[in-house]
Amino acid sequence: MIRPAIHSDVPRLVELAILLHATSDYSKMAFCPEKTGDFFHELINGQGVIFVAEVAGNIVGGMAGAVVDQWFSHELIAYDYSIFVEPSARGGVHAVRLIQTFKEWARIKGATQIYMGIGTGVNVEGTTRLYESQGLRRIGPLLMMEI
Repeated sequence: MIRPAIHSDVPRLVELAILLHATSDYSKMAFCPEKTGDFFHELINGQGVIFVAEVAGNIVGGMAGAVVDQWFSHELIAYDYSIFVEPSARGGVHAVRLIQTFKEWARIKGATQIYMGIGTGVNVEGTTRLYESQGLRRIGPLLMMEI
């Protein structure tokens, strides 16, 4: 089941964020659970959205995003902060349903475009295929360097 996150979900969402952080290129950066939890509460309070994938009452994944006006236009765009499904729950429909729910939420919010990226360095090809299967198209790479 996919549903909007509520404040009592935040501890579990932080656990999933810790797992994502540890298995991604972001692992070189310090992780602050308190800051992460505060950010999740802000999204739940309306600064964006978090949807959770739940199986038998257990949260196995989530997707966070927001809608903002494009910097050069009054049109609204949606973007993801993150999507993550714990490894034991991958291979099913959770990620697809999270994306579909986010797309519908973005449409209802008035967004005219959705942007999703892969900044973790994890399963880039597979995640790209997933995004493309949901109607997103490649528009360019995401590049990073450490300084």
